[in-house]
Amino acid sequence: MVQRYKQGCVDVIQLDERATIDELEEVQAELDRVLHERLAQVVVDLRRVRLIDSAGLELLQDTQVRALRRGGAVRFAAASPLLRDVFRVTGLDQEFAIHSDVATAAGAFAL
Repeated sequence: MVQRYKQGCVDVIQLDERATIDELEEVQAELDRVLHERLAQVVVDLRRVRLIDSAGLELLQDTQVRALRRGGAVRFAAASPLLRDVFRVTGLDQEFAIHSDVATAAGAFAL
């Protein structure tokens, strides 16, 4: 189950263990709500994610693009070494702001 909470004034979306096509409907709905409510400053908390497929990667990339178009931004937090490798191999590590934890990612919006 996707969880949404605040870290200061930043919305945090915490994903479950699997970010695959079978689980993405709920994630998509929550991200859509965040992106349409106000200027999007979103942290996607990846600490629980153990499996991601191309649909999950596409959703993360699409969320980033949509937030940027609205003048906002998405930051990613707590990716496992395996997930960081996936981002590196796909080149997404060059597109995503990836931080060690949620507090650091949220704090980066203040800079």
